[in-house]
Amino acid sequence: MIRLAIIEDHPAIAEGLTALLREEPDVTVVGTARDSVAADRLIEAQLPEVVLCDIRLGGTVDGLEILSRYRPGPAFIMLSAYSYPSYYVAAVEHGAKGYLSKMASIDQILAAVRTVAAGGTAFPDDVRRAVRAALRPPTPRESQILALVAEGHANSEIAERLSLRVKTVESQLRRMFDRYDVTSRTSLVRVAQRQGWIEEDR
Repeated sequence: MIRLAIIEDHPAIAEGLTALLREEPDVTVVGTARDSVAADRLIEAQLPEVVLCDIRLGGTVDGLEILSRYRPGPAFIMLSAYSYPSYYVAAVEHGAKGYLSKMASIDQILAAVRTVAAGGTAFPDDVRRAVRAALRPPTPRESQILALVAEGHANSEIAERLSLRVKTVESQLRRMFDRYDVTSRTSLVRVAQRQGWIEEDR
């Protein structure tokens, strides 16, 4: 059973989502919140696995700030009525696992909830394209790790070469996986090559 929380400041939208999602046998809506204070209470009390969260909330705190408080934590799917590339990039950089338009169908929302609950990501193709077009380059240390990954070195070998702990290498890779929305070392290397951060194999 997927425990789902909804953070949305428009009551009609929150109530509509709740009514539709509660019809699903594998989803339990544990509550809704309209602002950051209520969101904190809801997440801390109910421990949802997935959070549907509006980016633009009334008040001084937006959805991205709430998202940034819970890393690690529940998987956030950001909702917005706006198709701004800057929103897409910010959502990914803050650690969101998905992004959906408020015009998305209930089937699309359910598919996204189930995907992120299972450990995946749920970004539409236009969001992925916008994010990859505006990716933040890796740090110098990340670039060193990327180059060694591209050469086929294992984490233990990378750690030895760079005088790092293996856990540090693993942590850096996980951070890049999340930032660049990839799930494998091969995909990470391809993104780095396309962006020109490391040389492509000839």
